[in-house]
Amino acid sequence: MVQNRNRRTVPFHPVLFAVAPILFVYTFNASKIPIDPRELPLPIALSLAMAGVVWAVLGLVFRSATRAAPAVSFFLLLFFSYGHIAGVLGSESRGWTDLLVLWLLLLAAGIWLAARRARRATRGPHSGLTVLLNSVATAVFAVNLVTGARSLLHRPPRVEREARPAATTSGDYPDIYYIITDSYARSDVLESRYHTDNSAFLGDLEHLGFFVVDRARSNYAGTYHSLASSLNFTYLDSLAGAAGAESEDYGPLISMIQHSRLVDFLRHHGYSVVSFASGYAGTDLADADVHFAPLWSPSEFQNVLANTTMLWDLLYLLRMSPKDLHRARIMYTLQNLPLAGRGRHPVFVWAHIVCPHKPFVFDARGGRPKYYLGVDLRGTMRDVNKVLVRQWLDEYYGPQVIYLNTLLDEVVRKILAESSRPPIIIIQGDHGPGAMLNWGEPDRDEPSELAERHSILDVIYLPPSGRGIRPPAQLYDSISPVNTFRVVLSTYFDTTMSLLPDRSYLATFHRPFRFIEVDRSGFCPATKSAGAH
Repeated sequence: MVQNRNRRTVPFHPVLFAVAPILFVYTFNASKIPIDPRELPLPIALSLAMAGVVWAVLGLVFRSATRAAPAVSFFLLLFFSYGHIAGVLGSESRGWTDLLVLWLLLLAAGIWLAARRARRATRGPHSGLTVLLNSVATAVFAVNLVTGARSLLHRPPRVEREARPAATTSGDYPDIYYIITDSYARSDVLESRYHTDNSAFLGDLEHLGFFVVDRARSNYAGTYHSLASSLNFTYLDSLAGAAGAESEDYGPLISMIQHSRLVDFLRHHGYSVVSFASGYAGTDLADADVHFAPLWSPSEFQNVLANTTMLWDLLYLLRMSPKDLHRARIMYTLQNLPLAGRGRHPVFVWAHIVCPHKPFVFDARGGRPKYYLGVDLRGTMRDVNKVLVRQWLDEYYGPQVIYLNTLLDEVVRKILAESSRPPIIIIQGDHGPGAMLNWGEPDRDEPSELAERHSILDVIYLPPSGRGIRPPAQLYDSISPVNTFRVVLSTYFDTTMSLLPDRSYLATFHRPFRFIEVDRSGFCPATKSAGAH
């Protein structure tokens, strides 16, 4: 039997190269932060559609879909590698940059070379090249698929909780608004480090009946640690013991946020849960009864994936950027917070607002800042002049705080005016700025940086309770978030919770369960441990 040596090899490598990078980003991040597998189909479909359009156009140019296939794979390589290279160069806020121009020139050169090679082909379309690219694409896809499957099967350790309280069949409970203002510093830190005076804002809140925690400190230096602790009104010692000091998996922390003791308790007492999109998988309450989100609100996975590509830079041409979406999400949340409780009494409203945390998208009057300092994809100030960073923070952090205060004041007044009975309102920073922290070696940081990272805004509105207790009798000027809901639940519900010592801890980025105790003056080297209470 004579074989047909001129039989054409079907090029399927562009299809695999369109999917493999998405699986890679999913696998890499899912090993540390749980990502819902249902987030995969949309970017995969969009990537395949993009590859299909490029393939169709180049097929017309080359007069052969097969001969156009290598150019399509080259395009996908450049598209999905762009963000990784930009991250290494330390440019998060890129816009129309030299790197983008270089990538477009490389793309043009690659297409030109592929076209020349196609015209010179005398024995069918490059069967040898097609076989090679098909083999490479298959290997890359298989590795990512197998690794991704292992991530899909991975489940974080289940967080053991105390037994639920006895069922409550009656009680007119207050609505509860828990508003997290990410990286909002305490007033004395604002004034001394950022030359920003928010006394008028705090005075207005005090006039409305809020208790201002003058010496407020977060219990942990990171968002996930802080919120896992406050929503479960406990320290994280047992979690650290179960996960191990060498673990890099943030999954157990996110599990504590997504399935918290507080939400369990409130649902057991008839509460509905309303949440707002934050852009972070760990703080978007997945099982909320009602979830508010703008029309286009990319998830954390979608944002991370987009940051690995040319997408954001191309969208700059349409006057769209991640900062525009971030700004729109903040405004959407603050505009809709007063509406969240309508018709849902009693309701627990949860809003993690990533502000005044960078990026700085507001000036003191709500306009857009003119300048943004680039940082790497991890959000740190690596390889950036510290003097320049401090000048940047001084110029933009304070004005964003001032404008946020204006918005929060309006939100609070609307909530109080539209509530049928006085609600509980808690506005709390998850941690302070601390942008200059050395996350790799925190013991080398100046005490002032650690103190800044733990100094937070904390204002609490507690109406008179039906148990004869008139708050803020149980509040005090150094109460920390771990005790906030211990006071709330003891005051308004048929339960009694003792207060815990108010302590602060720091963990490094790569070792989220290796805790270092921080005293009120800064770093305390005597208590390096996974938890000592």
